[in-house]
Amino acid sequence: MKATDLLIKQHHTVSRLFKAIEQAPSEAEKIALFRELASNLAAHDGIEREIFYPACEAAMGLNDELGEALVEHGVIEFCLYQANEAIGKPDFAFKCKVLKELVEHHVEEEEDEFFPKTERALGDDLLEALGEEMEDAFDEAREDDFQLPLYENLRQVFAGALQPVPTASGIPSKSRQSA
Repeated sequence: MKATDLLIKQHHTVSRLFKAIEQAPSEAEKIALFRELASNLAAHDGIEREIFYPACEAAMGLNDELGEALVEHGVIEFCLYQANEAIGKPDFAFKCKVLKELVEHHVEEEEDEFFPKTERALGDDLLEALGEEMEDAFDEAREDDFQLPLYENLRQVFAGALQPVPTASGIPSKSRQSA
Protein backbone atom coordinates (compact mmCIF):
# COMPACT_ATOMS: atom_id res chain seq x y z
CA MET A 1 0.00 0.00 0.00
CA LYS A 2 1.29 3.47 -0.85
CA ALA A 3 2.29 5.58 2.13
CA THR A 4 -0.34 8.20 1.35
CA ASP A 5 -3.06 5.53 1.10
CA LEU A 6 -1.99 4.10 4.46
CA LEU A 7 -2.13 7.53 6.07
CA ILE A 8 -5.57 8.22 4.61
CA LYS A 9 -6.79 4.86 5.90
CA GLN A 10 -5.50 5.79 9.35
CA HIS A 11 -7.20 9.20 9.10
CA HIS A 12 -10.51 7.39 8.52
CA THR A 13 -9.92 5.17 11.56
CA VAL A 14 -9.25 8.21 13.73
CA SER A 15 -12.38 9.92 12.42
CA ARG A 16 -14.49 6.86 13.28
CA LEU A 17 -12.99 6.75 16.76
CA PHE A 18 -13.82 10.41 17.40
CA LYS A 19 -17.43 9.73 16.38
CA ALA A 20 -17.57 6.63 18.57
CA ILE A 21 -16.31 8.61 21.57
CA GLU A 22 -19.01 11.24 21.04
CA GLN A 23 -21.71 8.56 20.79
CA ALA A 24 -20.50 6.23 23.56
CA PRO A 25 -23.23 5.69 26.16
CA SER A 26 -20.97 5.51 29.20
CA GLU A 27 -17.92 7.28 30.54
CA ALA A 28 -16.04 3.97 30.72
CA GLU A 29 -16.67 3.35 27.00
CA LYS A 30 -15.59 6.91 26.14
CA ILE A 31 -12.34 6.39 28.04
CA ALA A 32 -11.64 3.02 26.41
CA LEU A 33 -12.30 4.50 22.96
CA PHE A 34 -10.17 7.54 23.76
CA ARG A 35 -7.24 5.32 24.71
CA GLU A 36 -7.60 3.49 21.40
CA LEU A 37 -7.74 6.85 19.62
CA ALA A 38 -4.68 8.12 21.50
CA SER A 39 -2.73 4.99 20.63
CA ASN A 40 -3.62 5.42 16.96
CA LEU A 41 -2.75 9.12 16.95
CA ALA A 42 0.58 8.61 18.70
CA ALA A 43 1.58 5.78 16.35
CA HIS A 44 0.39 7.75 13.31
CA ASP A 45 2.38 10.77 14.45
CA GLY A 46 5.45 8.61 14.89
CA ILE A 47 5.42 7.14 11.39
CA GLU A 48 4.73 10.47 9.77
CA ARG A 49 7.40 12.39 11.65
CA GLU A 50 10.04 9.65 11.64
CA ILE A 51 9.55 8.08 8.19
CA PHE A 52 7.16 9.91 5.87
CA TYR A 53 8.00 13.57 6.48
CA PRO A 54 11.78 13.06 6.24
CA ALA A 55 11.28 11.35 2.85
CA CYS A 56 9.10 14.28 1.77
CA GLU A 57 11.70 16.78 2.93
CA ALA A 58 14.43 14.93 1.04
CA ALA A 59 12.36 15.08 -2.16
CA MET A 60 10.78 18.55 -1.83
CA GLY A 61 12.68 20.45 0.82
CA LEU A 62 11.11 21.96 3.91
CA ASN A 63 8.28 23.71 2.07
CA ASP A 64 5.34 25.57 3.62
CA GLU A 65 3.01 22.55 3.69
CA LEU A 66 5.57 20.31 5.38
CA GLY A 67 6.59 22.97 7.88
CA GLU A 68 2.97 23.63 8.81
CA ALA A 69 2.26 19.90 9.11
CA LEU A 70 5.17 19.48 11.51
CA VAL A 71 4.02 22.38 13.66
CA GLU A 72 0.44 21.08 13.62
CA HIS A 73 1.68 17.73 14.90
CA GLY A 74 3.14 19.45 17.95
CA VAL A 75 -0.13 21.27 18.61
CA ILE A 76 -2.14 18.06 18.20
CA GLU A 77 0.21 16.22 20.56
CA PHE A 78 -0.29 18.94 23.17
CA CYS A 79 -4.07 18.65 22.84
CA LEU A 80 -3.85 14.86 23.02
CA TYR A 81 -1.82 15.20 26.20
CA GLN A 82 -4.38 17.61 27.67
CA ALA A 83 -7.30 15.31 26.84
CA ASN A 84 -5.46 12.35 28.32
CA GLU A 85 -4.79 14.30 31.51
CA ALA A 86 -8.48 15.29 31.67
CA ILE A 87 -9.83 11.72 31.70
CA GLY A 88 -12.49 11.53 34.40
CA LYS A 89 -12.70 15.31 34.73
CA PRO A 90 -15.45 17.68 33.57
CA ASP A 91 -13.32 19.18 30.78
CA PHE A 92 -12.50 15.85 29.08
CA ALA A 93 -15.25 16.25 26.46
CA PHE A 94 -14.19 19.81 25.66
CA LYS A 95 -10.59 18.81 25.17
CA CYS A 96 -11.58 15.88 22.97
CA LYS A 97 -13.68 18.23 20.85
CA VAL A 98 -10.79 20.65 20.31
CA LEU A 99 -8.47 17.74 19.55
CA LYS A 100 -10.96 16.48 16.96
CA GLU A 101 -11.19 19.90 15.30
CA LEU A 102 -7.40 20.23 15.11
CA VAL A 103 -7.01 16.74 13.66
CA GLU A 104 -9.77 17.40 11.08
CA HIS A 105 -8.04 20.61 9.98
CA HIS A 106 -4.68 18.86 9.70
CA VAL A 107 -6.15 15.92 7.77
CA GLU A 108 -7.98 18.18 5.33
CA GLU A 109 -4.86 20.18 4.48
CA GLU A 110 -2.70 17.10 4.30
CA GLU A 111 -5.02 15.13 2.03
CA ASP A 112 -6.11 18.04 -0.20
CA GLU A 113 -2.85 19.97 -0.56
CA PHE A 114 0.17 18.07 0.69
CA PHE A 115 -0.41 14.49 -0.46
CA PRO A 116 -0.92 15.34 -4.15
CA LYS A 117 2.41 17.20 -4.19
CA THR A 118 4.06 14.39 -2.27
CA GLU A 119 2.80 11.74 -4.68
CA ARG A 120 4.24 13.64 -7.64
CA ALA A 121 7.58 14.23 -5.89
CA LEU A 122 8.11 10.74 -4.46
CA GLY A 123 6.60 8.50 -7.13
CA ASP A 124 4.77 5.20 -6.77
CA ASP A 125 7.77 2.95 -6.09
CA LEU A 126 9.07 5.00 -3.17
CA LEU A 127 5.55 5.52 -1.81
CA GLU A 128 5.03 1.73 -1.84
CA ALA A 129 8.32 1.10 -0.04
CA LEU A 130 7.56 3.82 2.53
CA GLY A 131 4.07 2.40 3.00
CA GLU A 132 5.44 -1.03 3.94
CA GLU A 133 7.96 0.46 6.35
CA MET A 134 5.34 2.73 7.89
CA GLU A 135 2.79 -0.05 8.30
CA ASP A 136 5.30 -2.19 10.20
CA ALA A 137 6.37 0.74 12.39
CA PHE A 138 2.73 1.66 13.09
CA ASP A 139 1.87 -1.88 14.20
CA GLU A 140 4.94 -1.96 16.42
CA ALA A 141 4.16 1.43 17.96
CA ARG A 142 0.57 0.40 18.70
CA GLU A 143 1.89 -2.46 20.84
CA ASP A 144 3.43 0.04 23.29
CA ASP A 145 1.85 2.49 25.70
CA PHE A 146 1.14 5.71 23.77
CA GLN A 147 1.97 7.94 26.73
CA LEU A 148 5.75 7.48 26.77
CA PRO A 149 6.38 8.55 23.14
CA LEU A 150 3.75 11.29 23.45
CA TYR A 151 5.37 12.79 26.55
CA GLU A 152 8.85 12.55 25.03
CA ASN A 153 7.59 14.26 21.86
CA LEU A 154 6.04 17.04 23.90
CA ARG A 155 9.18 17.55 25.96
CA GLN A 156 11.16 18.01 22.79
CA VAL A 157 8.54 20.15 21.02
CA PHE A 158 8.58 22.48 24.03
CA ALA A 159 12.36 22.60 23.73
CA GLY A 160 12.03 23.78 20.13
CA ALA A 161 12.24 20.50 18.22
CA LEU A 162 10.60 20.29 14.83
CA GLN A 163 11.50 16.78 13.65
CA PRO A 164 13.00 13.63 15.14
CA VAL A 165 16.60 12.51 14.70
CA PRO A 166 18.26 9.23 15.61
CA THR A 167 20.01 9.01 18.96
CA ALA A 168 23.30 7.22 19.52
CA SER A 169 21.30 4.00 19.86
CA GLY A 170 19.80 4.55 16.41
CA ILE A 171 16.31 4.98 17.83
CA PRO A 172 14.66 8.26 16.84
CA SER A 173 14.55 10.67 19.73
CA LYS A 174 12.12 13.07 18.09
CA SER A 175 14.49 15.94 18.78
CA ARG A 176 15.79 17.16 15.44
CA GLN A 177 16.09 20.87 15.90
CA SER A 178 14.52 23.21 13.40
CA ALA A 179 16.86 25.32 11.37
